[in-house]
Amino acid sequence: MFHSTRLSLLCWARGWALPLFACFCSHFMLWLAHAPNDCPEAAYVFLLPVLIWFYFRPSFRKVAVCALLTGWMHQVALVGWMRHVSPGGMLITTFLLSLYQLPWFLLARAWIEPFDRGGFRARLLVIVGLSCFWVAIDWLRSSFTLGFPWCPLSVTQWERPVVLQTARYAGGWSIAFFLVFFNLCIGSYAHHLLIRRRKNQGFFNRSFCPELYLGILLLLLMTAPFFLSYTQPKSPSNDQVVKIGVCQPYLTEKWESGRAVMHKETLRRQTEFLSLLRPDLILWPEASTPYALNLDRAWVEQLSKKIGIPLLVGSVIQEDEASYNSMVYVDPQKGMNPEWYAKQILVPFGEYVPFPFSLLPGLRKLVGPVGNFSPGNDSVAMELPVRKDDSTAAVRAGLLICYEDIFPSLSRNAVAKGARFLIVSTNDAWFGEEGCAEQHAAHSVLRAVESGVPVVRCSNSGWSGWIDGRGFKREVLLDRSGSVYFQGASVLDLVLPAAYEQTVGLGDRFAVTCFILFLLIFLYDRFFSGLSSQLANRAS
Repeated sequence: MFHSTRLSLLCWARGWALPLFACFCSHFMLWLAHAPNDCPEAAYVFLLPVLIWFYFRPSFRKVAVCALLTGWMHQVALVGWMRHVSPGGMLITTFLLSLYQLPWFLLARAWIEPFDRGGFRARLLVIVGLSCFWVAIDWLRSSFTLGFPWCPLSVTQWERPVVLQTARYAGGWSIAFFLVFFNLCIGSYAHHLLIRRRKNQGFFNRSFCPELYLGILLLLLMTAPFFLSYTQPKSPSNDQVVKIGVCQPYLTEKWESGRAVMHKETLRRQTEFLSLLRPDLILWPEASTPYALNLDRAWVEQLSKKIGIPLLVGSVIQEDEASYNSMVYVDPQKGMNPEWYAKQILVPFGEYVPFPFSLLPGLRKLVGPVGNFSPGNDSVAMELPVRKDDSTAAVRAGLLICYEDIFPSLSRNAVAKGARFLIVSTNDAWFGEEGCAEQHAAHSVLRAVESGVPVVRCSNSGWSGWIDGRGFKREVLLDRSGSVYFQGASVLDLVLPAAYEQTVGLGDRFAVTCFILFLLIFLYDRFFSGLSSQLANRAS
């Protein structure tokens, strides 16, 4: 009986425990690479555990089960802060996100055969094809109505500007391509050391692994723009400095009755404090006013007139039967500007229920409180007045609300309209203090590098500060313990380079190219019978 139980446990461990452990290790390292963890280098090797497991040819069923289960665990660990709003919605969202990546693991398992038995050409096609496929998946999950491109692979490097600079030309997709490519090259080198060189004859085949040098070459190409920029001649500095006051009021439970007076007092106190430092503009975070601004505007207009400084207010606007999540400019003399920016991409199941899910009875109870907002229809480059040499000049700013900065196209549209910097107004206080703010800020770093212009963030609870056009965090609001989660206010000295260069790069063209290239490699393997069998025979 004892031996039978022991054999059963050993069989289970061999059949499921080790596969689950391999998938868990890969997803655990991927989780470590993301904010708020401080280990972005884990993204360079996170695929090695599953690649080693795939070498033993597990069944596709086992790959699907293990990858889906551990992928779901990874997503829960990554965005588990959603449970503060809706535990049911968090579980549904994380499961759907884990489904996106599942095809990659299945294809990697299918292509392990030509990778193992084929020659260099076969291995290179596999490496390029799988790298392109990862980029395509990250791009596709940002392209649908219910797209939620939160924490793609590229944002793991948000604190490593040295490897981010190619995003200015090819978007953040180039970072994801590089990381997967590098992972696979390291995996191929390990395979060379342990397997291939024992089979190959001759000094060259035994000692040389071209994939390793391709991975190193790509790393050099990724870092080259960062170092080359320092070799360019510098002109005398005529940079423009814009002083922006940022309110971080940490308002919670804003919609409860009886709290409106307290929230107004917090905003008033922080605004008057900032006015003593004479900023050019004062920002309030997303949906900061207790009531719709156009229906309760007098106190905000009086406050702006009293301090003599314009306000850019995150607030709800109600017109007829529609509500808009908006950013509104309030002038000290003219009051509320009748033209305002309305959020274009609403949060599904948070600000609206998309069709056909709106037909399901009881859905609102499952996903938690849901608003009924209408989307805006255009990007805005708003003219904001700044002081310059005892006069007033105007500078254009692109406006983004909440999680709109995770969609690269919105930033590109604002920059294409002449925005010299971007403003992100957000309210992350819904989600506690478990990493949402840092993860959100990581996307702003990518948008700054892609567009080549600074990004100013004003959050209800944190992360507030600004990022320059090279991806460096220049000023961040922190409390005495070094936390971004606190109630406070500060004036940021935003530097607008005189010799700035607005860029939209290739936009999504790099991602589309990766998608097309992946399809070509996939079709070549599928219909030209040849990738695994022909090249394996040629190698032998």
